[in-house]
Order: sequence, then structure tokens, then C-alpha cells
Amino acid sequence: MVTELWSRREKNLWTLALFVGTVLNFAARNSFPLSAVEISKELNWDKRDTGLVLSCFYWGYASTQILSGWLSDKYGGDQVVTMATFIWGALTLLMPLLVYLFEIKSQQLRFLVCFRILFAATQAFHYPAVASILSTKVSDNSKSRTYSTVMSGTSAGNVLSGSVGSLLLMHYGWHSVFYTFGFLSLAWALVVRLYLMKVNRSEIPLAHVNGAKDIKKSITPKKTIPWGVLFRHPAFWAMIFGRFCLNYVFHLLFSWLPTYFTEKFPDQKGYVFNVIPWLLCVPSSILSGYIADYIISYGYSVTVARKCLHTLECGGVVMCLLAISYSHDFSTAIFFATSALVFQSFGLAGVFANPQDIAPDFTGAVFGLMNTAGAIPGFIGVYVAGHILEYSHSWPFVYMTTACVSFTGWLIFMVFGSGEKII
Repeated sequence: MVTELWSRREKNLWTLALFVGTVLNFAARNSFPLSAVEISKELNWDKRDTGLVLSCFYWGYASTQILSGWLSDKYGGDQVVTMATFIWGALTLLMPLLVYLFEIKSQQLRFLVCFRILFAATQAFHYPAVASILSTKVSDNSKSRTYSTVMSGTSAGNVLSGSVGSLLLMHYGWHSVFYTFGFLSLAWALVVRLYLMKVNRSEIPLAHVNGAKDIKKSITPKKTIPWGVLFRHPAFWAMIFGRFCLNYVFHLLFSWLPTYFTEKFPDQKGYVFNVIPWLLCVPSSILSGYIADYIISYGYSVTVARKCLHTLECGGVVMCLLAISYSHDFSTAIFFATSALVFQSFGLAGVFANPQDIAPDFTGAVFGLMNTAGAIPGFIGVYVAGHILEYSHSWPFVYMTTACVSFTGWLIFMVFGSGEKII
């Protein structure tokens, strides 16, 4: 892809737009975990049913990651991310209406499983598309901080859904959560296409026919991705495994923390434990990119920067998960849950940013493959946690298992991980 870097103004506008898009992506995604307790009561689900519907999201999420990266590298991440948002935004808006098409519990479950898989498959286009955009449009000396700023929308999306969503849930019912975030997502995609996507890609082939040699932002076919080279390199598998473990922690906390606090501390307000743990993740996510760029600016290698952030992430997460296992009062539990998520957010400039290091010309596709591996613990870990809780009711066992996974991911990436270009 022959392209030019964004100007300062373009970078600021697109960073803001992609940040907001990421916020809405996660706010819409969090609509179901946020409303899970209320939906379960209304539809008469047990923990296994809830775990099934929560975890099936990741079946769909794993299915389209590589396709999204390939399409984004080939046709442009802006095209991919906006078109996907139109689809998952509409699905979010329609979900509360469609669930009542079925009256029998088994039919509702089957429908919601299929619906969540489709919703997830379209949401999965977001991150590889964003990674592809940033890898080609942002200079190397500001990639980490731009990347972490955009990706901090993940935590900000949870803040938005936890605050506004909790208030909507409390006063207007769970249906209003889906209506609100579905509508806002559709509006975002429309605004981006109308006001930011200024390049008319249909004119590009004509320019080539007319013999133009220097075309700004023109698109040329990429070479075939040398997967064989990547698959033989230990740093690639260290990145994949590191992402797997990082996401194991994130998806479990993302999916089950609302239920944990609702059951353990039923007298506490939902907007407190659905907002506070994510609120501090926004500045820490952004800070992670600045720390990485600062380390690199002092002459240290990209490898050192990635491993430093990875150590900060995993070390903090392990300690906090072990501590929350033995928390018996709300203030202690909320402190360690918040701390675990804050430390986890430093991974945005660690393993999460590694595809642009090892494969800068194929970031979208490699990120998609990495995120596919990262989606696997979503449906395994979340579903298994549901079974553990149904039969043993042991939250400490769930958290200690997750801490072991995080430690293993740290160890593998520290030994084999690298920030050097492979392809």
C-alpha cells in the first residue's frame, strides 16, 4: 500500500474519531454483560445458561479477525471499520426486539447464541482495521502513544456503558441500554464516512490508467503474506501466546466482574462497580504508549520497551488477582479489581502493539491472527468460569486460575518475545 502519513491535523481528527469508535464498540459489546443479571432473571436462566450466552460472543469474534486484517490491508481500514459498524450497530439496536420472537426458553437460548455469534463476527472487524490504519498513517516515533490513545477507548467504552448504561438499566430497563448504544454507533459510522473519508477510492484505478506516477494515498496490491516465515519464528508464537494470556484475564474480568459484585455486594450501586474499575484504565492506557515511546527515545530497543510494559502488566495483574480472591469487603474488592484492570491496560503498549513491530507491512492481517488467538480464552475461560461458579460457587478459584495464566504468558513472552521486524 503506497500511502502518505497523516498531517498533524489529520492525525488529531482521526485519533479522536477512532477513539470514539472504540468507545462505542466496547459500550455496545458490554451491553449484554452489563444487563446479564436482569436478562437472566427475566428469561429464567441459570449460571450455565448465562455463561453460554456470554461466552458464545467469542466464537464469532474469533471467526473474522484474519479476514478483517486482510481486507483492511488491501482496501483500507477506514472502509472496513465503518461498514462493520453499520452492521453491528444495527444488530445492537434490534436485539431487544428480536429476543421476544421466541417464547420457549430453549428457543430463546439458541437464537441468542446465534445472534451473539453474528454480532461478534462483525464487531471483530474493528481492531484489525484500526491497527491497519495506524500502521500506515502514523510515523514510527509516535505510533505507540497514538495506538494506546485510540485503544484506551476500550476502557472508556466500559466507563460509558458502566455509567450511562447502569443508569439506563436502573431507570428504563435493559432494553434501553441496547437502543442507546446501537443508535450512537450507527451515528458514528455515518459521520466518519461523510466527514472524514475524503478519498474517493473509485477514482484511483482511472488515475493509474491515465499514467499518473505519483498518486497520493494510492493503493497497490500487496505481496503475499509470508506466513511461513512468521510461523517458524519463536517471537511470533510468543506474541500469540502472550496475547492469549492477556485476553484470558481481560475477558474473564470484562464478562464476570458485574456478576461478581452484584452477588457478593448486592447492596452496592451498579454504576459504582461498573465505572470505577474502568475509569482509571483510560489514563493508564494512554500513559502506556508514552512510556513505551519514552523508553525507545532513550536509545533502548523496541524489544526492551515491549517487555517492560508486559512485565508491568502481568506482575500487577497477578498480585491483584490473588488479593481479590481473599477480599471480604466492598472497598477492598473494588480497589484490587480496579488495580488489576489498570495494570492490565499497560499491555496496550506491550504485546498488543507487537504486530506493528514484527510485521509493519502486514499489521492488519497479523493483528487479526493474533486477535483470533486472543478470542479463544473468551469462550473457553468465560464458559468454564460459569461452570465453576455453578457447581462450586468459588470466586477465589476462578481468580487464582486466571493469575496462573497471566504469569505463564509473562514468562513465555519474556523468554521468546521480540520487537524486531520479522517480515
